[in-house]
Amino acid sequence: MSAIRRSAAATCAAVMLAGGVAVTTAPVASAQVWHEHPAWDVRLPYPTGGEHTIRYNVFPSCKLGDDGRFHQAVAAGARDLDQPVGSFDFWSMMFPFNSATISWHNIDTDARGSETVQSTGPEVGTQATITGRGHIAVTVSASKSLLPTFAPGSVAPFGSHTHTEHFIVAPQAC
Repeated sequence: MSAIRRSAAATCAAVMLAGGVAVTTAPVASAQVWHEHPAWDVRLPYPTGGEHTIRYNVFPSCKLGDDGRFHQAVAAGARDLDQPVGSFDFWSMMFPFNSATISWHNIDTDARGSETVQSTGPEVGTQATITGRGHIAVTVSASKSLLPTFAPGSVAPFGSHTHTEHFIVAPQAC
């Protein structure tokens, strides 16, 4: 049974036992597997029913630093593949990605960083961030919500879904 179904089942049981209405937080799912980059597709629940395919991705690159040299960098995010590029989809506009938090850890140097970004469309992600040379562990946690929220990293307590994927990026020659 998936984590989302377990969460929904537990919520229903609590409501039935309490004999009233329960207030719940958004269900959170997390993959426990570390993927080699660049992308991993996940079927996730959609607020109007059914599922959408969401592509979680990490793109290693080289970025020009303040010192005038190129350094290893990563960009990461998530994209709803069931909304074609350039198309108008009313429901996708109603349920945009509200935010994504991308965290990285350079395993070789122990350098770390994190960035939370917001979006009102079918895609959310960060631009290239210099990580230093080494093996990089990247975690992408994206939220899609029925109602927009204005605090980075937050979602409405109902009608929303948060999912996390993990990636390992090999050292890049820059």
